[in-house]
Amino acid sequence: MSYRVTLLPESRVGLVYGSGHVTGRELVDACRLMLGDARWEPGFDEVWDLTDAREVDVTPEELDALVESAHDLADRFADNRTMFVTTKDSMTVLVRLYERLTADLDRTYRVVRTVADAAEWLGLDPAA
Repeated sequence: MSYRVTLLPESRVGLVYGSGHVTGRELVDACRLMLGDARWEPGFDEVWDLTDAREVDVTPEELDALVESAHDLADRFADNRTMFVTTKDSMTVLVRLYERLTADLDRTYRVVRTVADAAEWLGLDPAA
């Protein structure tokens, strides 16, 4: 996966844009990069824009790593909202499974089809 992480501190949002073939390991790496940024603050919302991902391929072991990472970084997330932007139904299924496996964390997940939908749900100007 090719990915880019951008923080928008004024909007309290971290944005990950991913394209190509996406693996679970890459999702973990992108998350750690985002939360490791000095500007990140607990409670920032996340937007994962995967509209240009050709394929999302997460093995059971990678799913375990994603769940473990979420628990390891729980204090960095705080009670944030996490948005996945994708047109792939398989990604929606993966997010729902991930949501169930991290139900003990105080996070809210949503899957939408467009970045404009994500901005609306977060109460942001779509141009942001």
